[in-house]
Amino acid sequence: MHTSTVLRRLTVGAGSLALVAGLAGCSGSGSSEPSGGLAIVVGAHSNMPAPSLDGAAQDALETAVRSQSYLAMVVVDGAPFALDAAGPLLASDANDVAKKADWAKNRRLVAGALDAAAAKAEEADLLTALDEAARSISSAGGAHTIVVVDSGLSTVGPLDFRRTGLLDADPAELAAGLQAAHELPDLAGADVVFEGLGDTAAPQPPVGRAQRTNLVAIWTAVAKAAGAGSVTVEESPLGGPATPGLPAVSVVPVSSGVQCTASTVTLTGGDVAFQPDSATFVDPAAASQTLKPVAQRMVDAGFTATVSGMTADVGDLAGRRTLSRQRAQAVADVLVALGVPADRMTVAGLGSEFPGYVQDHDADGNLVADKAAANRKVVIELAGASADVTCALG
Repeated sequence: MHTSTVLRRLTVGAGSLALVAGLAGCSGSGSSEPSGGLAIVVGAHSNMPAPSLDGAAQDALETAVRSQSYLAMVVVDGAPFALDAAGPLLASDANDVAKKADWAKNRRLVAGALDAAAAKAEEADLLTALDEAARSISSAGGAHTIVVVDSGLSTVGPLDFRRTGLLDADPAELAAGLQAAHELPDLAGADVVFEGLGDTAAPQPPVGRAQRTNLVAIWTAVAKAAGAGSVTVEESPLGGPATPGLPAVSVVPVSSGVQCTASTVTLTGGDVAFQPDSATFVDPAAASQTLKPVAQRMVDAGFTATVSGMTADVGDLAGRRTLSRQRAQAVADVLVALGVPADRMTVAGLGSEFPGYVQDHDADGNLVADKAAANRKVVIELAGASADVTCALG
């Protein structure tokens, strides 16, 4: 099969069938047996840049090419599906020249299939795509690798990031909840490589640094809880616009973490998120930048304030109160560093005993991660503030 003919077929939409033919036809009669399995999960959908393999993701493909691994490809959309492009990356072992020529041909064929992949259904469901990927290479002998090139912003299923608080949820709690509900794929022993997590394209707003850090931690925790042997995150960003003409994907709301009412400023995740079970900000620089206008208005207006920390119903009561107070103090410390006199603020830790607490356990007593995230907040109550003044802080 001539390579240029295969690539032309890929570009006109018959990529999966051409890839199968190419993979199966590259072997000489003396070819060695293939080893291992590689599944590439392609986020070929709206709201994220076009996928590509870089760094660790590209290295995984190279290892598969040289090992003649069984290859499968899965497209992420609202109903993830495996492409017909499946088969061993066979190469002749007649001589080094022939072998290297087949390696190069297989690389091009995979790149063409990656470019031709396209979502069919609206929305994005990465969790189901991971399950499909694991099953697609389950019978391959040797090591298994799953390369995921996706934004990670799923919009359906148990990991629907449109749900308030889910993007700021504790990764370990979220993974444990999925495990308890039997929602995890079986990734037993597979090496998982993520690329593109948090990378977006219009109309999806960009994800802030702190929330991207948490998104990476969420998918890492999910993969490990599902049995992955190792998890690698490739930091090379995907860039550029989304591929045009693909089915719609709902926008995931992205917040700075600051909400205002007539007399309060509420900090809930986003750029002012804390590390799990800690009073340390996920991104201290982002937290300081987000709180800067709050501090400036407090200084200019001479406000006094009560800074109250609140937590989910996790752990003993004393621990909850201590952690919530430590987080409130961390916010107050940033405000002091930004010029607010310390004696204008009173710090309190309420734990999970506060007005507006959201029930964060289900009927069976299991923690609901997004509800727990909604309860983890710090509220700044400004004495004497008017609606006009306070809402200008947002």
